[in-house]
Amino acid sequence: MEVNSTARRNKFVRNALIAVSVSLATIFLLSFFIRSTEISKQIQHFSVIESITYFLIFSLVFVIDSFRTVIVSHFLGERFPFSKALENSILGYFFAYVTPFSAGGQPFQIYHLAKSGMKSENASAVILTRWSNMLIFLSVSSLLFTYKYLKYIKTGISALDKLVWVIIAGSVFVSVMIVFSLLVPTVGKFVVSLLKRLKISALYRFFFHRNFEDEIEKFSNWLNKFYSSIRKIWIHRPWLVLLDMSLGITDFAIIFYVLYRAIVFSSALSGTPFRLTFIDLSAIYILLSFIVYYIPTPGAAGGVEGGFFAVLSQYGNRAAVMRGILMWRISTYYYTILLGLFILFVAYGRGDVF
Repeated sequence: MEVNSTARRNKFVRNALIAVSVSLATIFLLSFFIRSTEISKQIQHFSVIESITYFLIFSLVFVIDSFRTVIVSHFLGERFPFSKALENSILGYFFAYVTPFSAGGQPFQIYHLAKSGMKSENASAVILTRWSNMLIFLSVSSLLFTYKYLKYIKTGISALDKLVWVIIAGSVFVSVMIVFSLLVPTVGKFVVSLLKRLKISALYRFFFHRNFEDEIEKFSNWLNKFYSSIRKIWIHRPWLVLLDMSLGITDFAIIFYVLYRAIVFSSALSGTPFRLTFIDLSAIYILLSFIVYYIPTPGAAGGVEGGFFAVLSQYGNRAAVMRGILMWRISTYYYTILLGLFILFVAYGRGDVF
C-alpha cells in the first residue's frame, strides 16, 4: 500500500511539473513573436504581490464551491463539513490541472467525497449537478454570444478561423448530450440493458475473478439510487439547481475578472489601453473554452496560453497581453497546483490515501 501511495504521489508531482513546463514553454515560445525590448519591460514590472492578490481573489471560487457542496449535499441528507468541502474543491481544480483535457477534476471530487463519508450516489449527484450546470451555462451563453462575438475569435490561421464555429457547435452538442444522459434515467436503463446483452461473462470472470451478472446488478441498483438523488435535486427542488447555477456563474465571473484585471493592469503599465470590455472578454472566454480546453495536455496547458494570446493580443499591446496572461496563469494555475500538492502531501502524512 505504501509503495502504491508513493507511486501515485510521484505521478501527481510529475504531471504537475509537465503541466507547468508546457505552460511556461508556450509562453516563452510566443514571446519570440514579440519584440524583446517590450517583453523585458513587462518582465521588469512583474509583481509577486500582484499575483498573490489575484490568487486571493481567485480563491473565492474555492469558498463558493465549498458552500455549493455543503448546501446541495444537505438536501440529500448528508452532513458534510465545510473544511472537507474546501479540500475537495481545491483538489478538484488541482486534478483538473494535472490531467489531460482537464478531465480529472470531477472524477476525483466524487471519489474524494465518497471516501470522506458521503454516499457515492449522493457524491456523484452533487458533483455532476455542478458539472451539468456549468455545461448548460456555457452552452446557452455560447449560443447567445456566437452571433456577436464569433468575429472576435481570430487566430491568424485562416483554416482554423473558418472551423471555429463548427468546433463550438460540436462542443455545445456534446455538452447537451452529456447533460441529457446525466439527468434522464432512461439513458441509464438503456446502458444497463446494453451491458446485459454482452456475452462476456466467462471473459470477465477470467480477468476480474468476479461474476459479470452480479456486477451488472450492483451497477443497476447503484444507478437507481443515483437517479433518485438527481430527482431530489432537479425535480423536487428546482430552486436548488438555480441557486447552484447562480453560484457557478459567480465562479466564472471571478475567473473572467482575474484575467481581465491582469491584462488591463499590464496594459496600463505599457501605456496602451486594452480595447475589450469585461463583457467582451467574458464572451470570448466562453467561446474559447470550447476550443482550448480540449488540448490533450495536463490542464490543457499550452492550448490555454496559446489560444488566449492568439485572440486577445489583437486588442491591445501584445507584450502587455502576454504579461497579463502570464500573471493570470500564475495566480489561478501555478499557485493552485502548488496548493494542491501541499494538501496532498499533508493528507498522505496523516494517513489519507487518495
